[in-house]
Amino acid sequence: MTLDDLIATLEAADPDLVIADGFTNPHSYRGDYYDLAFEPTTNVRVGDMLAEAREALGTTYQGWKGGDFTMQGYTDCWLAEEGFSGGETLGPLLLKLMLQQTVNPAGGAR
Repeated sequence: MTLDDLIATLEAADPDLVIADGFTNPHSYRGDYYDLAFEPTTNVRVGDMLAEAREALGTTYQGWKGGDFTMQGYTDCWLAEEGFSGGETLGPLLLKLMLQQTVNPAGGAR
């Protein structure tokens, strides 16, 4: 999924929706510094994920071993801890599943 696709999908979702498993902290992906990665997190608002994705667009991050990498709309996105070269592609199916796992006000997933 490209950063533009990620932003468009999040824009179509309810920004106040809290999902059980989402992402935060955009950074240059260690597996390919030209790609963007987000760290997994829990109980996060869709609007917060959207804000971080939008903020990453056009931002220059330093690669793990140096170099500057500017994230563009066509940049591929990953779900990976910062500094970790593993992780998984942040694709349409994964994002759809993430958006379906909402958290109710009592704190449990639905």
